[in-house]
Amino acid sequence: MTAMIFSAVVLCVGVSIRGFFVQGQPQHRYLSLYYFVYFGLLYLTLMIGFALIYMILNMNGHVVWAGVDLQQLPFWDRFFTSLYFSGITLFSVGYGDIVPEGVGRWVALLEAWTGYTIPTAFVVRTMLEKET
Repeated sequence: MTAMIFSAVVLCVGVSIRGFFVQGQPQHRYLSLYYFVYFGLLYLTLMIGFALIYMILNMNGHVVWAGVDLQQLPFWDRFFTSLYFSGITLFSVGYGDIVPEGVGRWVALLEAWTGYTIPTAFVVRTMLEKET
């Protein structure tokens, strides 16, 4: 059951990222409300997706991070703690109160890389659209 949920979460995150590169958008030469909302929803989807990945890994007994023991918390506290860690990782804030360990290091590395490459891809895409 958790493998199916994990696969669904990974699929949703992948489809969201793919949509950024494939989906046709209106031709704007400036930062519009459309792009602002689009990127806000894209980052929100990524944050929730990675939070669910951290939760599922932790619930299956994998060591994901040090600093918080999720096993002792109720479901929603687990989710919001995972969402918090996902957010500070995606936006590269990294306060240091929760530190990734074990498999969590690799997931956090992938999430941080995603958080860096999306704005870069946006700038490149905007510049290419401007040239055409």
